[in-house]
Amino acid sequence: MGKEYDLAIVGAGPAGLMAAVTAAQEGFKVVLIERKKEIASVFRSCCTMLIIEPGTHGEFVTLEKEKIVFHRTDFSVPYHGPSIPLRQMIKFSPKGYKFIVERNEDPVAIAMSKECILEELLQRAQTLGVDVVSPAQAIKAENLTNSVRVTVEQNERTFEVTAKTAIAADGVNSRIVDTLGLNKTRRHFGTMQVLSYFLEGVECPYPPAWMVFVGKGHTPSRMGQIYFFPKPQKSGPPVYELTYGLPVAQKGSMRGDIQWFLEKGACSSWFQKAKMVRTVSAVLKFYTPIPEPIAGRILIVGDAASYIEVYVQGALMYGYEAAVAVANFLKKGKGLEDYGAFWKKTYGYNQPGAIEAALQGFGLHVLEDEELDYLFSLTEKERYKGYVNEHSSKETTIGALKSLIGQIKMEKPALAAKIEQFDQVSADELLQVSRKDKQ
Repeated sequence: MGKEYDLAIVGAGPAGLMAAVTAAQEGFKVVLIERKKEIASVFRSCCTMLIIEPGTHGEFVTLEKEKIVFHRTDFSVPYHGPSIPLRQMIKFSPKGYKFIVERNEDPVAIAMSKECILEELLQRAQTLGVDVVSPAQAIKAENLTNSVRVTVEQNERTFEVTAKTAIAADGVNSRIVDTLGLNKTRRHFGTMQVLSYFLEGVECPYPPAWMVFVGKGHTPSRMGQIYFFPKPQKSGPPVYELTYGLPVAQKGSMRGDIQWFLEKGACSSWFQKAKMVRTVSAVLKFYTPIPEPIAGRILIVGDAASYIEVYVQGALMYGYEAAVAVANFLKKGKGLEDYGAFWKKTYGYNQPGAIEAALQGFGLHVLEDEELDYLFSLTEKERYKGYVNEHSSKETTIGALKSLIGQIKMEKPALAAKIEQFDQVSADELLQVSRKDKQ
């Protein structure tokens, strides 16, 4: 392509599209390179929940008047799609005992449609004159003296796109990040596989909730973890999404595990009339975040720079901030460093101890099934205050169990010792990964 751009963006997810819209609104020439043909369609596992706990990634986000509002960063994103307020977070032990989090009349999170978010942003980008190159694979980005060169493969040909700046927003398994050599200094925790089923006809007895099935006894392989929640659709009635994740090196059938859970698990009665309407999957490499998400004139944005993900709302926020930094740089010759400073300050997993704390909140499955059944039998009738948020999960869940430690010490002293020493469990054990998973 002979045309020179102000900004080349790799990846048309929420981060890339938000950056494209923001830069184009400032009058800059933008090209967006995306490997998918149907940009607004979602073919990978993605829960797409609005995490509304104040302070998440330094923000306070709400859904109001057909807009996703970012109160601290001071911008908003139009959203005319469906949503489902989730009234509870429920964790189930293998025998079905519960740990329930709620906030009176307010939701603990809001389920949304990623397709609607992408569709509105794409339409806006195209209206503003953004050039969209799709389907095409950006295979590398290089800094030149005063520009960036992106090498692209499309329809069995290779060509180059030149721009004054670039944004890599090509997801958690970013090819651009890898070719820039930025993964070499990151800690690799392991590689996970995720499989999601979308189900109609589920007879769930609970209000709309984010449900987690904790413990080894929920699957025959005794591995991984299952999540379940109502999912709004761009058109038609809501479905339920059932997502199962475990390390890639683990043997066994993910589909077999899910089928057993649906037919024989503690909540199998919910699924007697259920029908599977669609499946999606993903493979995710777990790295520590990129501490310096700027390589010359290339900014690394969204999941590409993160530990696992930044959530859809984080992708929107960091895409917006990256584009603002690029606009300032193109106007004044400086400003890219502002994005780096914002990333360091706000992204939750950049803060010391945050990854370990989140893993401890996630990792109750390291306990034995009978231990989880006992603990959740104690919490069964209680309601704990909190949100769906991995950053506060340890405080909510482990904190609640520690509040019962007196009784647990009397009845199960060995289990009480495990709870009191939970912060000493290794990250590998909490993630159920081995050396093979890290290769």
